[in-house]
Amino acid sequence: CCGFSFKFDPMGNAMFFASLQNCFSQNMAVASGYKMTAVVFSPSKNVMNVDEVQRKGYAIANTPTRLVLRSPHNAEETYLQNVAGVPMRVLSTSTFFEQKWLVTRVDATAVCPTPEAVAFTPEVITWYMPKHIDPLFSSDAFTMLEVYMGIDAKRLDTEEMAARNYSVLVTEAHIIVEIPVGAVGGYFKSHIQDDQYFVTYTIEPMLELLWIEEVAHENTSYKVLFPITTPPMARPPQVRNLPPSVTGNCDQENFHITVDYRNQEPFFVVLVGKRLLNHEFAQQYLTEGDTDFTITLPFSSPDAVFESVHSSSVRSRLDVALLNPYNNMTIKYFSLACSFLKTLTECFSNGTMTALAVKVESAPGLNPGQLTLSDPACGPTYSDDRFAYFHFTVNSCGTTRKFINNVMLYENEISLPDELEVKLNATTSSEEEYQLKVSCYYVANITRTLAFLTRPRDNEPFAETGTGRLMVRMRLAQDASYNTFHQEEDYPVVRYLRQPLHFEVELTTSSDPKVALVLDHCWATLNEDRDSRPRWNLIINGCENPEDPYSVVFHPVEVDARVHFPSHVKRFEVYMFSFAEDAVEQSGQVFVHCDVVICDASSPTGGPCSGQCVNQDNLKRGRSCFMLFRPWQTITELIGSLSLSTGQRHVKDLFEERHVYVSSGYILWV
Repeated sequence: CCGFSFKFDPMGNAMFFASLQNCFSQNMAVASGYKMTAVVFSPSKNVMNVDEVQRKGYAIANTPTRLVLRSPHNAEETYLQNVAGVPMRVLSTSTFFEQKWLVTRVDATAVCPTPEAVAFTPEVITWYMPKHIDPLFSSDAFTMLEVYMGIDAKRLDTEEMAARNYSVLVTEAHIIVEIPVGAVGGYFKSHIQDDQYFVTYTIEPMLELLWIEEVAHENTSYKVLFPITTPPMARPPQVRNLPPSVTGNCDQENFHITVDYRNQEPFFVVLVGKRLLNHEFAQQYLTEGDTDFTITLPFSSPDAVFESVHSSSVRSRLDVALLNPYNNMTIKYFSLACSFLKTLTECFSNGTMTALAVKVESAPGLNPGQLTLSDPACGPTYSDDRFAYFHFTVNSCGTTRKFINNVMLYENEISLPDELEVKLNATTSSEEEYQLKVSCYYVANITRTLAFLTRPRDNEPFAETGTGRLMVRMRLAQDASYNTFHQEEDYPVVRYLRQPLHFEVELTTSSDPKVALVLDHCWATLNEDRDSRPRWNLIINGCENPEDPYSVVFHPVEVDARVHFPSHVKRFEVYMFSFAEDAVEQSGQVFVHCDVVICDASSPTGGPCSGQCVNQDNLKRGRSCFMLFRPWQTITELIGSLSLSTGQRHVKDLFEERHVYVSSGYILWV
């Protein structure tokens, strides 16, 4: 005994709906050990077992958390009840589940409106719904939280209801819905009786109510879909103009809707989506012909709706209705849906991803700004009421990685955080869960060949020499990742002997990619005076000190979110040591100083700007660092002086010196 229903479409074809869930339902246990055994119908107190209930035409099923009972409207066990003057049909049951020595009862009541709840005039349909539906309430004290109206099981917002001239009025006793006869959302059907021509108008409005009772302190959601058909209305035959025709097509970016009114006056108004076509709208999107006009609208326009989203496309729909300006009756309705090829996810070679999430029609209550990636802390970079844009790296925000043959696949998911998903589903039972998977493929091993030619120019551009200020700083990193650094308040920094120290020297204020920073000399002293003795050389003429048994290790610098120009940064590693005369001390302090040269990376010359020295031993150990450099001789032409900000040590004037000097804070060894 399957649950089913049927209705007619605007062309008069019967549409049959069957519930597969009820067709194949089994008598499942509510919880471990429980079995559904009997159903008692009120007020008749008629008792039936599950098989009898199904033979009577009811469909009954249960899951561990839900009981479903479907009944025909006029079933024998239903009864009429007058609720606030409105006849309502009621089905009230008690379902029993048994376990050894235990019985559980689940009470359920369904209340549906009857045709007597509707009043008709030639112009308006009026539907009366009780505000306090007595069979569903346990007390008179309640608060109505939400009232929504829709058509064909889809909610309408205030703007769309106004465009269709629908109205919902909440009084002390009733909720009153008024719909103009012929309004958008319904359809007319022709009838011939006794050689006379009649029409009926059919529409299926929906009401969704949410209330809370003061005694139970629990929310109750009530939803009713109520097909309404007017009585037959006589329509004497009339000679009328041919109705206009509406056609449409899509290109890569736009909808094109053409309305042909066939050499007649266009006696209608146009509803595009939820908006009436006015003068301002027409100026922007409408092109007129002799007997037609064409509306060209982008697929992402707010007047269109997004039906679905796929990995490389968006399916968008535009609804257009031609309305009679006097009675708002629908003359012509046209809907055009197309798939538009769009890249919603972009993958970049530096390991970053961008993704665009789109609000779809099936999730009308979604706020895109509340969407997150797999890590709930990663929200959108930008959002509005229809879109959310995400920008993140492949090693963040819960992104997963797996290898498929020669390809690395990175995946993430855009969705609502769990607590918001639960809250949204609690208030809108018809809302679908929003989940959008985004992924990027990277080829793990690939070689690309690039060929190019250069052509000399007769007249090279020349710019007059100017002056300015550059900033250089030396920092001590907390570990080999060079992501976090010790601040000025951290000094003195304490390290054990032979513990690695990771230094970074950076040119901070230049955005010139042709400028390179070179470490010329670096050394350590016992105090802050860079010229003091004793002194131990760490880097000499850009190279490691050959006499140092624990020589300096140069680390390569790559582009990341912080470093935009690797040639502006040098990183090196030394092991914590003490001077020979201090070896007997239990602790001591060490200062590290460096001479830095600013070079032209496009024209390397001799001296420090020939390149950071890398010996063959380090090269074999993977400690090399390749950079491009700039001739230090030109530095006095580019800048007037060089200084460091607070806490970064002072640098001498470059008009007198061709090198830049930087020093660290002092470091204690123990």
